[in-house]
Amino acid sequence: MSAWSATRLASVLLALVCAFPALVGAQEPGADYDPVNADWSGLRQLVELARVEGIELVHTTELDYGRLGLEDAVVIVHPQGELDVSNLANFVIAGGRILLADDFGKSEAFLSRLAVSRITMAAANLPHLNHVRDNPALPIFEPRGRHPLLVDVERLVANHPAVLFNVGGPVVAFSEGGGLVYDMTLADGKVVVLADPSMLINHMLNVADNAQFARNALRYICAERSTCRVHLLVESWQERGQFEGRALPSGETEISRRIQDVNDYVSSLTEGIPLAELLYYLSILLVGGLAAYLITVFPVRRPRAYSRYITQALENVPAPQTEFDWNMSRFGQGASEVNYALPVAILKELFEELFLTRMGLWPSRSTDRPGVDVLGERFAASFLKESSEAERRKLESEVIDLLATFAQIPTRHRVFLDSDAYFSERDLLRIYRRTMRILKLMGLEEEYERRTRSLA
Repeated sequence: MSAWSATRLASVLLALVCAFPALVGAQEPGADYDPVNADWSGLRQLVELARVEGIELVHTTELDYGRLGLEDAVVIVHPQGELDVSNLANFVIAGGRILLADDFGKSEAFLSRLAVSRITMAAANLPHLNHVRDNPALPIFEPRGRHPLLVDVERLVANHPAVLFNVGGPVVAFSEGGGLVYDMTLADGKVVVLADPSMLINHMLNVADNAQFARNALRYICAERSTCRVHLLVESWQERGQFEGRALPSGETEISRRIQDVNDYVSSLTEGIPLAELLYYLSILLVGGLAAYLITVFPVRRPRAYSRYITQALENVPAPQTEFDWNMSRFGQGASEVNYALPVAILKELFEELFLTRMGLWPSRSTDRPGVDVLGERFAASFLKESSEAERRKLESEVIDLLATFAQIPTRHRVFLDSDAYFSERDLLRIYRRTMRILKLMGLEEEYERRTRSLA
């Protein structure tokens, strides 16, 4: 067994077994997420944990943004009303720090401001393979890497979380894509986004290393200050005032202008460049455009150390923000020829989502989908009815080969972390042409072009 001893793992599973009847059964008296509730669903242990750390975690029922200072931090748990995105964003931009713990609450607008999207789904459909006693509602995470949120954290257990997505890599990831925890930087401040507020309740803090993660998160949003006051906002609260912080130096208008410049330049290229050259420049522009956006919005921070190979590859480049930035750094580095694995991984994600959506299989985990042979047969039955038998067999074989190729490629965020896949320019062009031929037969060519334009 790993660093976790058999005894420790057994104790964790025992704690879960004892806790889970309460998680699914009748609730003891006391409001969910109540900071004074000592029963299974309260936050009393979180408050006590903060006190031991020298952190004053204060349940705030009325937040005055005009009196909110940068020496303060904010924890938001399962909001049931729309968040004040403008005030919260201004607080973070000026250097404030927030922990947002939400799965099914009303944080969409603030998540959008952070460029984070959220998907909620039935527990059985969560994109994860490791669970407590095969219960899909209780995914087990074994996060890798080095990050302040992961100090002394070997395992985490969530209780029916949501799934988060962002162009950068998560701090804690689902095994099949998406994230449980993101560390987002906005100008001078940070927002830790946790897709499961129930990880902070009394019973769940007794499971795995959840308490250590909560301790790390509180320290992190307090920026390791010796004394720290944290406003705890739970479900519903009153708000007033305006946070008087500075705006982004260049403003959102400047960010939008830079992105639009990239889009305009891509459009001008499409008018006179042959396909082979166009794909080459598009791949470079895609990486460059995303890098420009990330550098504009997010200051760099120290990378997480995943392996000696990654560390050596990045010794002479600026410290990136996320795993996706690392992938972009390796995209054109460390070889005499450009490795097109990253554009192929992006192409894979776009194609698979469009293809599987049209086939009625999205969202879903890879382990729950039919095999590539079955998908090829279904494609032929649905979209090749008018084709000759020879053409039908040829195209069905192309679909199967393409799906099998894509199945071997990790997600874009981890393409260089989880594999040493190498794709030449010729490979990229071959896969691209085959992808476009299939999407055209399915009537999805325009949707693909729309999505790639939005990426650029």
